[in-house]
Amino acid sequence: MNLADTLRGLWRRWYIVIPGLVLTIIVAIAAWQVIKPDYERAGTQLLLPGLASIPEAGNPYLYLGGLSQAADVLVTAMSSERELGPILEDHPGAEILIHRDPLTSGPQILTTVTASSNAEAGETLDAAMARTTRVLGGLQDVDGITQGNRIGIKSITVDNQSTLIQRNRVLGAGGATLGMLLITLLTAGLVEGLSTRRHRRDFHDFRILELNDDDLPIPDDMLPSALAPSTGRRVRQPKLTRRWRPLRRMR
Repeated sequence: MNLADTLRGLWRRWYIVIPGLVLTIIVAIAAWQVIKPDYERAGTQLLLPGLASIPEAGNPYLYLGGLSQAADVLVTAMSSERELGPILEDHPGAEILIHRDPLTSGPQILTTVTASSNAEAGETLDAAMARTTRVLGGLQDVDGITQGNRIGIKSITVDNQSTLIQRNRVLGAGGATLGMLLITLLTAGLVEGLSTRRHRRDFHDFRILELNDDDLPIPDDMLPSALAPSTGRRVRQPKLTRRWRPLRRMR
């Protein structure tokens, strides 16, 4: 079956295709409305060296080279369930991702938050960045680092507005639309296939019956007069059809 035959079959089953398309549009709109978009915010924090590591009146941003390892340790500590668990309990459904900023080579930590609303995304980001500061201080307290040698942390960027993420919404609506289209087309194709099979079976049975009728004896009242038995009465002359033309040639 080529494309033209397929399209003709779908056109013959318009009473299935058209309602299916209408139902597909309704399902797609409903899925788009039900699935809410996600809101994403991000913030970056920079580790700074202790005052004892900087010359008098020196620039702390020139002494960031040795803080990359400390940034990795802090990211590992913050990524644990122990640190993120309390934040996620206060903001159910939110997601927090903490890692080194891939766009810079310095000791910069990137915190990305995804939530179901703009306000919740802002609150979750603030809580995550504040906890990062506390975790850094706690790690140094455990090791007894003096005040002059303690690593500091500073917020560089914090998003004030969330970015709307439509990925889940698009995937959900697209999946529902594709599913309904497949159901519609498969239903129309199934009905068309069953109808075609039934017509072929009826035509095959008719041909078999026609061939079997050719082998049956011809009734006397259907024979031409020259072949009919003598009964003393006039035999009705049937109209010769295509079936009886060989009899005419025999005469």
